[in-house]
Amino acid sequence: MTDPARAERLWLAMAVAMLWVVSVGGAADARLPASTLETVPPTHVARRQARQQKRGRVVSCFRRGSVLIEATLLLGRALPLGRFLPEPWSDKQQALTQAHPAWRQTRTQKLYP
Repeated sequence: MTDPARAERLWLAMAVAMLWVVSVGGAADARLPASTLETVPPTHVARRQARQQKRGRVVSCFRRGSVLIEATLLLGRALPLGRFLPEPWSDKQQALTQAHPAWRQTRTQKLYP
């Protein structure tokens, strides 16, 4: 492309499309159950072998969103609207901000003079 305005519009369209796909995938990911371990009996082998760690994502939010949008289009349904849901802070991040309240203050002062 030689026209900068045309390239700018193309990049804007790609950015908005990526934002929509990730937001749809993130909303679908948030609807997934956190764990099904509570539904199994107390003597089940899964309870004995369960780890206390949270499992990471198997499918990225982008891929989940693109599959969901494609399936919605193929079924002829209304397109989904996504939304961004913040993930909870880890224990390390909470401990850092609680142990060092001055850190946050100096950090914001550097960003916003």
